[in-house]
Amino acid sequence: MLNAWTGQPYAQRLDPELARLLERQKADGPKADRYAVPFPESRRLLEEERKRTHLNRVPMHRIEDEEVTVNERLVHMRWYHASQGDARRTPIVYLHGGGWCVGSNVTHDTVLRHLARATQAPVCGVEYSLAPEYPFPAASEDVSAAVDHVLRQRMGSAARAPGQVILAGDSAGANLALVEAMRRRDQGQVSDIAALLLYYGCYAPCRDDGSFAAYGDGRFGLSRQAQERYLGAYLQVAPPHDWQVFPLGGNLCSLPPAYILSAELDPLYDDSIELHQALLESGVPSHLSVAKAMPHGFLNQANDLPAAAGEIDRSAAFVNELVAQGGG
Repeated sequence: MLNAWTGQPYAQRLDPELARLLERQKADGPKADRYAVPFPESRRLLEEERKRTHLNRVPMHRIEDEEVTVNERLVHMRWYHASQGDARRTPIVYLHGGGWCVGSNVTHDTVLRHLARATQAPVCGVEYSLAPEYPFPAASEDVSAAVDHVLRQRMGSAARAPGQVILAGDSAGANLALVEAMRRRDQGQVSDIAALLLYYGCYAPCRDDGSFAAYGDGRFGLSRQAQERYLGAYLQVAPPHDWQVFPLGGNLCSLPPAYILSAELDPLYDDSIELHQALLESGVPSHLSVAKAMPHGFLNQANDLPAAAGEIDRSAAFVNELVAQGGG
């Protein structure tokens, strides 16, 4: 099967260093398939899995927790500060992946720490409400409230360039970040967002061809079956083609500059490539990075995988340069 973007067959070889790392972690972990158990158990298994990758984690200057209430839901937020002087930098609001159904600041602690270190900016991980207990649009509502909360803090501080944040996320979190930027643009608030960092996101429905056909069997992790299960839990009360669910179907004009990371061995690979092309055609500055021989979710191995840490560093360099040009 040929990759429509490169004209070459879809890659099939996992990075050898990552393969060895995953084998070691698999030997030390539980035997249950977290994609097949009920979501509460899947959340617990994912946290246990990710905690085993935290041994060599990046130290932080301080970590702070706070909460906001959205429609009687409590939304937890965790701030990562890599240095004492980071308050002068534009903050990053980070939305974790997990198919809108699993994930937390614990599961994404590695990415949050590396991003804070690489940008030297405060990074806020948002634990938005999860499906199926809280289906669409609860997560988007939580994200909007969290961004408003950070913006209010920004406006009330003595930091430079008040009133702006960088929106970032991976997988379902990248979807939510893009949707939030589109919503703010439609409400005349797009200037609130300085940039987008979008790591291997879901932006369109599952497909029968392309990267879904190449990798949907799940041999590299995420499968089509798992993705459809996530979407089914998330979309209980949403139209299946709403741009607030699948933003590639919406208007992409007049959005902030974007850094898009695609994993080569990911069923969602084509989503990122197509989004990059669509943003450019819409006149939006977009930078695309393709992580060779990497699967969905690989950034969570950044403590022990230099290639993953390097990808976070490159995305950080993009926003650091952008913010420096804007004076923030």
